[in-house]
Amino acid sequence: MKPKKKSTVQVIHEYGELLTTIYLVVMLAVLPLFYHNGYSDIANAKYKMYRLITIVFVVICGLICFSAETGMFKCENLRKRPLVPVSCVIIHFFSNLISWIFSSDHKLSWIGNGSWHMGFLSQLLFLLSMLLVFYYFKNRIIIWAAAGLGAGITGLLTVLNRFDIYPLDMGNKYPGFISTLGQTNWATMYVACLMGVGIGLFINEEKLIKRIIILLVDALIFMGAWVVGSDTILPVIVAELFILLGICLKKREYMKRFVVILSVLGVVTEVIYFLVFEFFYDRFVFVDENDAVNSLLKKQIGVWFIVVAALIFMLISLMKNKEWGSNILTNLYKLMVAGVLLSVIFIIIAMVAVTNTPEKAGALANVRMLRFDYDWGTHRGLNWRCAVYGFARMSPLRKIVGTGQGGFEAYIYSFQDLSDSLHEMYGKYKLMVAHNEYLNFLIENGIIGCLSYMGFMISSFSLLWKRAGESRLSLMALLSLSGYIACSIFFFQHVYATSFMYIFIAMALSEVRNAGTAL
Repeated sequence: MKPKKKSTVQVIHEYGELLTTIYLVVMLAVLPLFYHNGYSDIANAKYKMYRLITIVFVVICGLICFSAETGMFKCENLRKRPLVPVSCVIIHFFSNLISWIFSSDHKLSWIGNGSWHMGFLSQLLFLLSMLLVFYYFKNRIIIWAAAGLGAGITGLLTVLNRFDIYPLDMGNKYPGFISTLGQTNWATMYVACLMGVGIGLFINEEKLIKRIIILLVDALIFMGAWVVGSDTILPVIVAELFILLGICLKKREYMKRFVVILSVLGVVTEVIYFLVFEFFYDRFVFVDENDAVNSLLKKQIGVWFIVVAALIFMLISLMKNKEWGSNILTNLYKLMVAGVLLSVIFIIIAMVAVTNTPEKAGALANVRMLRFDYDWGTHRGLNWRCAVYGFARMSPLRKIVGTGQGGFEAYIYSFQDLSDSLHEMYGKYKLMVAHNEYLNFLIENGIIGCLSYMGFMISSFSLLWKRAGESRLSLMALLSLSGYIACSIFFFQHVYATSFMYIFIAMALSEVRNAGTAL
């Protein structure tokens, strides 16, 4: 049969798909491993690499392929109703533009403050590249091979570095930095995104050989997570497993694979315990025996993962001759969600009581986590208070548009009382971000920037949740987003964490769009 001749629009679109695939492979396999001049310049190196490859992608794929496809020819794809998350991205794009226009320092706002360079330029690259991936993404195995390569090698390097083994010469061996991932916060966000993708990929893979390969990569990511050096990895693990459980309850086969993930996590956790506290304790870098991660390791939390996995497997085995009770299990999960929400509300109320009236809080006053003072959460108590007080003191216009990207530090330190508190806590070092993305957006991008960003996150989560039981890409993006959200409460944006969050969601939304589904 004679092949049908392709139209000019189809040819251009296929070039766009090819360019998008190349971009994703470079992003996933090269950017996480790229460094220059070791630790001393790793943040700048990451930013320059990200800026280079993304500008090239946006210019060639956007200005040439997309413009030609949609400008010179009639394009049916653009007639589809845009999804709510994509609409939020477009609104967020314009909110960033408004914040930059009204910025008190346009040069600073363009590049951003600090070595992570989260200025107007980076925000534009995040959003423009996401929109192009959304439009041109085509699911190819090479993309996931690249993701596995980047995540697997960085996971292995993280473990080796924590035991003072450096296959790559990164210069000074400072414990706050991790091989090619750099600063601990950035590394944790990267792990959060890629761990969710790896878990979702395993759950949906039907071929045994591929599942085993994916599971081995996931094991390396789990190991890296336990030694990454941040307590924030705990809410990340809890968030991703809890969301995964809600999806897997819908199918018996998914629950079996959930048991496998939980078992592997338990085994890996115990391996890390023995490496850290039994075999190589004297070589382990960055040990704080009082932090939550090491405390849980010493309490054999890995064994409990394995026990829970065994109990779930027994339950599945007992129900093998019965119809899978999805309604009962779904209702049970809803009760669990309600319990989590009530627990969060109780914790917040308890924190208010312990912090303001400890004499009336009784035994709760002795729970350190509930005392929201300046030292809470590695000084996040002070950071968040300064952000809230600073926002309250803004003029009405600034509350709406913000100070401009990168303006957090200059604005907060303009108040003598806040400056004194920060100087007393940090000495010669400066607080450059709120260590909470939403508070940071309130200060730098104002209410419209914060709401458009939250709108994107919430609408994406809602749409992905609805499709995750039937769609591999949606499950992968949902878990990645869940881990990122857990991080975003305590951390701040960075090029190889935030960009991946946007990209994975774009991939899943592309599938939704092509399927003709709308929210």
